[in-house]
Amino acid sequence: MVLTAMTLAACSSSTTTSTTTSTTPVGTNAAWVKDSTNALNVFLPDEDSIYWFDGYGTANGARTVVSGQVPTTRYWSFTAYPVPQNDQRQHLHDMQIDQSDGRYTLTIAQKCTGVSGSCMTMGTTNGGILVMRLYVPVDINGAGTGGVPLPSIGFVDQSGKEISLDQATGSPAVGQAIATYRDQHGALPTALTQSYPLPAPVPVPVTSPTPVGGVTYGTGPYANPDNIYEHIAYTTTRGNLVVSAQAPTYQTDSNPKTNDLARAADQHPQVRYWSLCTTLKGRHTGDCLRDEQVSIPAGGDVFTVIVSPTCPVAGYANCLLAGPEPLQSSLAYRNLLPSASFKQIAFTGPYRMTATYVARSS
Repeated sequence: MVLTAMTLAACSSSTTTSTTTSTTPVGTNAAWVKDSTNALNVFLPDEDSIYWFDGYGTANGARTVVSGQVPTTRYWSFTAYPVPQNDQRQHLHDMQIDQSDGRYTLTIAQKCTGVSGSCMTMGTTNGGILVMRLYVPVDINGAGTGGVPLPSIGFVDQSGKEISLDQATGSPAVGQAIATYRDQHGALPTALTQSYPLPAPVPVPVTSPTPVGGVTYGTGPYANPDNIYEHIAYTTTRGNLVVSAQAPTYQTDSNPKTNDLARAADQHPQVRYWSLCTTLKGRHTGDCLRDEQVSIPAGGDVFTVIVSPTCPVAGYANCLLAGPEPLQSSLAYRNLLPSASFKQIAFTGPYRMTATYVARSS
């Protein structure tokens, strides 16, 4: 897989603007590759998010220009990951991208001098993978584009002449990587589709040592800089994993609710979105529950979730499939765009997951 070669170190994003108008290529919206838990499943997508990716190029003064309609979704963003990945990664989310009359244009360049509007400054890198993330798009169970066409993406050289992706990157490598994914036609990795035996019963759970989570801040290959995570490594050889924590309030959308913690944007929720997902070896996503799907006792704010080889489990309102034992890695608790005040206490005190193993009879 080309993922192996595309390692990434963390950095902060930047945007540069000026008053000069940039050349906008005609571009295409037919080149984007869909990545979700049901298609490819290669960049650790959330089960209720859709990722779209393509190549970008900035070699020898080239620019990549993305233009589209604002999608209807709880959150959307673009992240440019250089290949090979390095600390020049750049990122902008919806509130950081200039919008006018329901449209936006984003330019990616080595330098943003003379470029109007939203622009990512990539430094000396020549190109890489551009990932557009849509969290809970209005058509999550359909096209997954946020109810609008996918944006166009095109490339121009230093003089403004339209060029190809290979010309914009100065190498065929990025285009070949994208083509490899596109040629898979959304097929899932073999490891996710083959049959595995169900784990054996564990009548006496192995509770020592106590499972403890570790916190990460949007670092790692193809990570979203707007997320912070708590990960708890697990294996069902010790029993079923049970976790609990106080849930943050989150930004509402039009989906049905099973708890009362959703807030309108002007009510300043603690996070834009939160979810729990099992992650599998090979950087694949297993089963997920997002904020509004988590059952919480009326009037309360503490969730309890069991991770088990089969669901449902008697006595637990929330259950996540553990995945095959050979692939089990960790439970990922995701907080997206925590507010400035909440970020200081996320995954601390009552907001940190407590975990233990319980017996499994079958």
